[in-house]
Amino acid sequence: MEDHNRYDVCVIGGGLMGSAVALGLVRSGARVLMVDKTNRLHTASKANFGLVWSQSKGAGNRGYSRFSEKAVLEFTDFTGWLEEESGIDIELRLGAGLILCLGDQELSMRTESIRKMQHEAELHGEKHPSQMVDREDVQGLVGKVALGEEVSGGSFSSIDGDINPLLLLKAMRRVFIKRGGIFINGCAVKGIEKLDENYHLETSSGKIEVPRIVLAAGFGNIPLLAMMGRKLPLVAEKGQLLVTERVKPFLSFPFSSLRQTGCGSVMIGYTQENTGFEIGTTVSAAVGLAKRAIKIFPGLRHVRVVRSWASLRILTEDGLPIYDEINDYPDSYVLATHSCVTLASLHMSLLPSWILGGKRPDIIRKFKLERFNV
Repeated sequence: MEDHNRYDVCVIGGGLMGSAVALGLVRSGARVLMVDKTNRLHTASKANFGLVWSQSKGAGNRGYSRFSEKAVLEFTDFTGWLEEESGIDIELRLGAGLILCLGDQELSMRTESIRKMQHEAELHGEKHPSQMVDREDVQGLVGKVALGEEVSGGSFSSIDGDINPLLLLKAMRRVFIKRGGIFINGCAVKGIEKLDENYHLETSSGKIEVPRIVLAAGFGNIPLLAMMGRKLPLVAEKGQLLVTERVKPFLSFPFSSLRQTGCGSVMIGYTQENTGFEIGTTVSAAVGLAKRAIKIFPGLRHVRVVRSWASLRILTEDGLPIYDEINDYPDSYVLATHSCVTLASLHMSLLPSWILGGKRPDIIRKFKLERFNV
C-alpha cells in the first residue's frame, strides 16, 4: 500500500462491475489494485438472479438494446476464456430465454413491448432477437412438464440465458489475482484528493497513491462521488427471491422470473419494490412469488422453499448505464449499471483501453453522467 509507484490504476469496488473491469485492465498489462469495502451477503453482485438477458433491455433506446445484445453474443467467448483460465465451471446456458405471461392482459402488454422494440431495431436496419410465442409454443419449449391454466404465452429470445453469478464473480477475481492483480477486501475509501499527477486515497487499510481511479462500487459510488463534489443519480429497487430444495431437472432454460440452477434448486423471483435502502424480506412478498410460480408450474406446490433473501438493484434515474470520466478530475472514471451480469463481457473487453487513455468506445458515448445535468 505504501509503494506509490506500484499501481497504474485503482478500481474501487470488487463486485461484478469492478471485477470485470479490473480483470480487463490487468489483462491489458496494467498494474491494478482492486479494493472492496464489504463482503456482505446481500450486495447486488452476490444476490442477483443470474440472467444473461437482452430482450427486455433498451425499450425506447436502441443504443442500449444494441449494447445488451452485443454483450450476450460475446458471452460465450468471454466465459470460455474465463473458465479455462480459472478452472471454474460458471454454469453458462445460452440459446433460450422466456418472459412468460399469465392471462390475456400480460400477454397483450408484452406483445406491444416486443413490437415496439422490433420496430426500433428495424428503423436502424437491425433485428431484435425476440419473438412472441403462444401457450402451445411454451408447452413445446418446456416439454412434458404441465403448465398452469393461466399461462398464455410470452416473449422468447434465442440468444438469452443464465449463469451462476457467484461462480462468475469467483472466477473473475481468481483470474484477476492470477494475472498479477492485487485485491484487498474490507478496504473502505474514506477520502479522495487529487494532488499533482496522482490521486491520494485515504482508506481503512492505509494510504493509496495512484494516477488513475475507477469508481465501480455500486451504491458506494454515491459517497465516493460526493467526495469529489458530484452527485450520482441512482435509485434503489428491492428485489426479493425464493430458493427451493433441490428437485429433479425439469427446466433446461430460464424464465425471467423462474429458473432451475445447476444443483437442481429452483430460483423464484423477483419483486420490484421501492423501499429505499431497506432489504428486509416480507411474508407477503414471499407468498406473492410462490403463488405466481405455482400458477406457472402447478407441480411446484409440493416443493419446499428453503431460503429467501432480498437485495437492491442499482438503477439510474433513466434506467441506462453510466460510463464517464469525471469532470475536473482527469483519469477518474465512474461506472454504474444494474446489468452487471449481462454486460460483464463488454465491461472486460471494451472499457479498459478507454480507462487507460484510449478513445472512448462509440457504443457507450451516450451513456455519460452529464446527461442528467442538462
